[in-house]
Amino acid sequence: MSAGGWRRPTVQAQPSEEADLVLLNGKIITVDATDSIAQAVAVKDGLISKVGSNLQVRALAGRGTKLMFLNGKTVTPGLIDAHNHLAVYGQVEHDFVNLRPPVDSIAEIVALIAERVGQVQPGEWVIGDGFFTLTDGRVPTRWDIDPVSPNNPVFLNSIGGHFATANSQALAIAGIDADTPNPVGGIIEKHPETGQPTGRLWNHPAMDLVRAYFPPLTVEGLVAAIKFAQDRFVAEGITTFEDVNTRGLVRLQAYEQAEDELKLRGYLLFTIERAQDAAIAIQQTHVFARPMLAYGGSKFLLDGQAPTSYTYEPHPGPSYDLPTWDPDTLKAVVKRLHQAGHQIAFHVMGDRAIDLALDAIEEALIETPRADHRHRLEHAAIPTAAAIERIKRLGVVVSTQPHVLYESGESLVSTWGPERAERLMPLRSFLDQGIGLALGSDFPTVPELSPQLTLWAAVTRQIKSGAVLTPNERITIREALRAHTMGSAYAAFEDNLKGSIEEGKFADFDVWSGDLYSVAADQIRNLKTVATIIGGKIVYLAGDVSGDGVVRTDDLVQLLRFLLQLDEPSEAQQIAADVNADNVLDMADVPTMIAAMFGAV
Repeated sequence: MSAGGWRRPTVQAQPSEEADLVLLNGKIITVDATDSIAQAVAVKDGLISKVGSNLQVRALAGRGTKLMFLNGKTVTPGLIDAHNHLAVYGQVEHDFVNLRPPVDSIAEIVALIAERVGQVQPGEWVIGDGFFTLTDGRVPTRWDIDPVSPNNPVFLNSIGGHFATANSQALAIAGIDADTPNPVGGIIEKHPETGQPTGRLWNHPAMDLVRAYFPPLTVEGLVAAIKFAQDRFVAEGITTFEDVNTRGLVRLQAYEQAEDELKLRGYLLFTIERAQDAAIAIQQTHVFARPMLAYGGSKFLLDGQAPTSYTYEPHPGPSYDLPTWDPDTLKAVVKRLHQAGHQIAFHVMGDRAIDLALDAIEEALIETPRADHRHRLEHAAIPTAAAIERIKRLGVVVSTQPHVLYESGESLVSTWGPERAERLMPLRSFLDQGIGLALGSDFPTVPELSPQLTLWAAVTRQIKSGAVLTPNERITIREALRAHTMGSAYAAFEDNLKGSIEEGKFADFDVWSGDLYSVAADQIRNLKTVATIIGGKIVYLAGDVSGDGVVRTDDLVQLLRFLLQLDEPSEAQQIAADVNADNVLDMADVPTMIAAMFGAV
């Protein structure tokens, strides 16, 4: 096994004169080592065969070549979402009661649950997912839900997935009452006067006490969820998803079964929920190493969201000094996985959780040195200055989600206070230290899937109130794009295959509605994906490359210049004007176009 575990095999394009696809006359942002800009790119057998000028690339086009005339549009490497939960999103939309925004009150949640209860049989589970900041200023309790669900167990998962509410029926099925002790790393909230459980469950160990009684997941159901979810991802220009919370073998099996129907590439990290899961994870390392799907390694959850983050100093919430893993057990399991060659990722929000992960990594490296392990910190929300130095020294990659700054900035500042908020997601500090930085969405634990919003938030650090958090931690759009492409590829040991537009790499591209490098910073979030290309196949197209679904004179000029090998645009412009006087190409123009073309020849 390689130092990074099992990886996709390196693929090489077959030599051939004729390209399968050619993109011409664009601004090709390559994100190569020098951040060079090209005009055109050619694709053969799913790989990039040529990057260069229009003249260089069009020489590879033949009768069987598909042509895309970009008309000056910007092309970037396909965006790689380094942290998301694609299958879970499919489940939320496909199977669960959707409690995501704009739902914003307990009354709305209760009404939606009542509606679903009326549609199912008594005793059947009702699972809701995605409640976010509520106008009530609190998390629902079982007493909110019980009146509309007297005969059905109900479980309401928060949008971040680290706390939930169970109704009385669900608590009874799980055997949770006033005498039930907290599991290691979790909290069963109890009423301060009566000692009775409120239904609120904080952190995965407590939530799992109820989830253990859910109807079992099926491969078939998860495959349907994955196929449903992928269309949303490719429409946003995401060409690789990294599902960093693949819980249970059934999810791995579902991804494997869905592979032949995947439109985008996937990279999976298996969640380690208990010590014995390490053996399961190690056994799975041979499962995926193919162009569309790779198995990367393992992930630990060391704390929760901000209210249950593991920190040195107190914060509002049920607990601040509660890791979800016993430190000694964690270190032992990490050493075992590290020795087996796994990449290991750690969900860490609080400063103390970050240090716990770094302690485990450092002990594993002392015992079994590995030069290129690329272990990851997911989120790394409020690291100390000392932690940033350790991250660099240990060769750890940071995978974070600037989108969260915008969506949750105010609540994060409220929870952690102004001093810790100064350390929140220090992107500039990470880059200045030379730390590998990957960007992702964390969708669906945030309301929107929008890489444009991720890039915008990294560049502006603006939150919903309009305030800017620590402007000295802003990064440039070039740095943000690199982190969302090459940085995310590096975080998955796939920077030799993707992340930049270079010959020999996967032909994964995004065509944009505007120029990322020249648009004003406040407009980055408004850009759109015009086309998504994966392996040289157009998997998403919003009209034509003009973005309006109409072939216009400018598009025809590019076509004529290519077909007639006209280096000077004036000739093609005159022919196009003669053919297409009304600036909209339709069937009536075709005979004139043919005559003009042959006449010119």
